Amino acid sequence: MNMYEIDFNRPGKELFAIVTDRLRLAVLKKSCAPEVTDYFVRNKNFHQQWSQTHNDNYYQLKTQKRYMRYDEAEYKAGRVVPLWISLKDNPDKVIGRVSFFNIAYGGMMSCAVGYHLDKDYTGNGYMKEALLAACSLLVKELKMHRIEAFILPENERSLNLIRKAGFTEEGLRKSYMHINGKWRDHVSFYILEDSLR
Repeated sequence: MNMYEIDFNRPGKELFAIVTDRLRLAVLKKSCAPEVTDYFVRNKNFHQQWSQTHNDNYYQLKTQKRYMRYDEAEYKAGRVVPLWISLKDNPDKVIGRVSFFNIAYGGMMSCAVGYHLDKDYTGNGYMKEALLAACSLLVKELKMHRIEAFILPENERSLNLIRKAGFTEEGLRKSYMHINGKWRDHVSFYILEDSLR
């Protein structure tokens, strides 16, 4: 199943990218921090109820530059894969992110995935397209065997998406992440490599 093509056509802005039918998913360089900051500012209220707790400094350019420097170093070390989403025909506007973290090699070959999308681009199937292509990338290129996702129980849209993408529900993670000012339980899901080949 070929869900993406690898693309290195924007070396000044990206370390790595894949393209799908409609999207571009890229590991961005810190020079793209203004576009990322704009994305977070545009979606601050929309994301707040589902995202980890942040103070107002998070929405400043200097803070996002630090995060992007960290992402670049961690990506090069093989510890995270931070893929920023844009439309294929408008690669300079960030509309979301799919990121892989807690990457374990050796006897585990597993990781976790998180994602979010611009409020103005929901309901078009973009996140399912991005999620499936990104998970396929992790299986093919990093040889991941298992990918996990953790979702708030009341986040119906995300629960529907993860099920449509082929993930299986596994149980409840108690007090898993600090979201919007509180420690919150999350529903745990997983998908195995055979479902993504």
